Amino acid sequence: MRSATAEAGVRLGYPAGVSREIPGPFEPLEMRRFLDTLIYEPDAFLIDEVVALDSEERRVEARMETDRPLPYTALQRVSESHPAHVAAAEMLMLTGNLGFLHAWFFHGCRWDEGWVGFGNRIHRADFKDLARIGEPLRLESREARTRAGERRVVLRMEFHFWQDDRLVYRGDQSAMFFRGAPLLG
Repeated sequence: MRSATAEAGVRLGYPAGVSREIPGPFEPLEMRRFLDTLIYEPDAFLIDEVVALDSEERRVEARMETDRPLPYTALQRVSESHPAHVAAAEMLMLTGNLGFLHAWFFHGCRWDEGWVGFGNRIHRADFKDLARIGEPLRLESREARTRAGERRVVLRMEFHFWQDDRLVYRGDQSAMFFRGAPLLG
């Protein structure tokens, strides 16, 4: 099912019908499948490059350009006391994006094979400094705890986001991925 926004051809910063390519340590067709079947429209995937996928350490390193179109950031009223920055909503969406990468590349959760995912708990979210518009963010996620079964994967993840050498976000969050019937009730 396509959203009304996608049906109308309205896309954040990308002309209708133009595919984004996300470089990284994977086959380009695998990332195309990931984006084409993701449970969100591709514009909700804010990562611009996957730098590293370490399946042994269950760690992902990625990058996001901060001067790209971002829906909440674009709505900020900027002033001297409120400088333009990546909004908290997008920082949290980045944690979901990284969780999707973990589920897909480390646990075989394929959206087109009936898998869905839901963030289910933010144990801790520390916004350490403003992520200002200009320099890219370096994103890192690591699985702290994993429970994986045939139809369910539960991840507790740690997140660290840097801009230049400044830590701008640190998080501890959990997500659940299910194959088959979605979580209802």
